[in-house]
Amino acid sequence: MSDKQPETREELVEHLEKLTGRTLRTRADIQAYVREVSARKAADQPSVRRWLNAKRITLVALLAFGVIQYYILDVLLEITAMRTTTFFVPARAPLVRSMIPPAIVAADGDVRDRRRAGVL
Repeated sequence: MSDKQPETREELVEHLEKLTGRTLRTRADIQAYVREVSARKAADQPSVRRWLNAKRITLVALLAFGVIQYYILDVLLEITAMRTTTFFVPARAPLVRSMIPPAIVAADGDVRDRRRAGVL
């Protein structure tokens, strides 16, 4: 490991000038720059605004998902708490034939009950 010597004030000011692209010659220049930087807010930058909007959208989506999940869980718990009803269904239903004969279709397609007509 190499022991670094503390940087001098001049090196720090030169480094700050390189980063900002300004010439800082006097203390007043440095104070004006610091005041300008402190007046800026992070929320004013477009990339920060996009991230804040993405955060809000994500939180709203998660809230909606949580509400839907709560509702579904509540409905499922109510369904499981319902009393059961048992139905007995016969394996085979008895075959009951009707005692009434089917209607007779005439040759011309006329469907009539011939019993009333005195045919049967």
